[in-house]
Amino acid sequence: MTTSGRMEISNRMLLGILLFLCCAMGVLVYETNGLITEFESFIFESSSRESTVTLTPDQQVAAFSTMIREKQSHFFSTILVALIAIMLTTLILSLRHVIRSVREEDHPAADIPDDISLPDTVPEAPDMVRSEIFEALEKMDALLEEDEPANDPDEEFTADFEFIDDEDEGDSGVLADSYNKMVEALQRTNELEKELSSQLADANARLETEVSERKRAEKEIRHLSRQLISGTEEAQKKLAQDLHDEFGQTLAALHMGVEALWNSIPEEMTGQRDRITALIGLIEELGDKIRSISSDLRPDLLDDLGLIPTLDWYCREFTEKYPRISVDFQSVGFKKRISPEIELILYRIVQESLNNVMKYAKARSVEVMLTYSYPKVILMVRDDGTGFDPGKRTGGIGLIGMRERAVSVNGTVDIRSEKGKGTTIRGELPVS
Repeated sequence: MTTSGRMEISNRMLLGILLFLCCAMGVLVYETNGLITEFESFIFESSSRESTVTLTPDQQVAAFSTMIREKQSHFFSTILVALIAIMLTTLILSLRHVIRSVREEDHPAADIPDDISLPDTVPEAPDMVRSEIFEALEKMDALLEEDEPANDPDEEFTADFEFIDDEDEGDSGVLADSYNKMVEALQRTNELEKELSSQLADANARLETEVSERKRAEKEIRHLSRQLISGTEEAQKKLAQDLHDEFGQTLAALHMGVEALWNSIPEEMTGQRDRITALIGLIEELGDKIRSISSDLRPDLLDDLGLIPTLDWYCREFTEKYPRISVDFQSVGFKKRISPEIELILYRIVQESLNNVMKYAKARSVEVMLTYSYPKVILMVRDDGTGFDPGKRTGGIGLIGMRERAVSVNGTVDIRSEKGKGTTIRGELPVS
């Protein structure tokens, strides 16, 4: 700390002591006036008090002494508080001055770059060189204080510095050479900043291009997947109609012809009648299989009655076909039909889930819950089967098909399973 700093601290401490003495005198005068006023009031009340009991002089002296002690205690308390406040204020001001002095010693106003070397002793520069340095520094300050970079943040900052001619040897050459080195360092910094800014802009442009290309590719893939699913459903719908119309009519005609043949055979030809009866049974079984295949391809109920009656019928048919598996279907919140595309996707997810339960899960019960919660339809299929490890199993075609169908309409399918604890399939699809 410098001598001037110590003197300033001493002056501030002396000023604090003087303030304390002034406050003490003020409090003393104030308390003395208060004491005199209280004494006059006490004498007046003692002389004018009307009471049957008269205080003796000793009692009056004791009461007055008690009042003086209270005033004395209040006076010293006030003096102590004032002393503490003044000492804290003086200490804070002194510490602020010390910290400011240390900062000024540790951090000079202008830092010189590391690659600039100055001599240990610099002789005094002539007035001409000194004026040139001041003019250059003022030019730097003017460039830094210009409003144009603040108005346009994207504009690059460039500072044109002029070199000082160091034709004069001796005293002026030292400062001129140091200043020129500083200008060179600043120019190199500006050039490097421009180069890095250009590289960063190129990298950002390439990144934006890659992101846009990836988004476009994902959009195209999603569109193609949706078109593929739509084309597959249309083909299945046409095939189901052909099976129902063509094969159904043919089997019905064949059934009627075989029954007519059975009726035309005499009763005594029991062997021939039994064979024809067996043929009729095969025709009826073939008709049931064709209807089942047609329903799996595209159920007529889905187009005619909607999703809820179709799922209810399909779950009951599944339970009748596989009695060892109990399927419980529930629906909540459906007051009207949703879009046919969403209905078809939900039906396919339930169909594939129950097929997986029948093939792999070895489950005894399955819960199918369908909830309408605008703007989404939530489907949950939960079984108590053997489950599997999702981390080791990449997923079959059925599971992939579920996800692809849901993604095609901006929906999601989440499959959670654990060995021995069953499997839960949760799908969320937008209503519109």
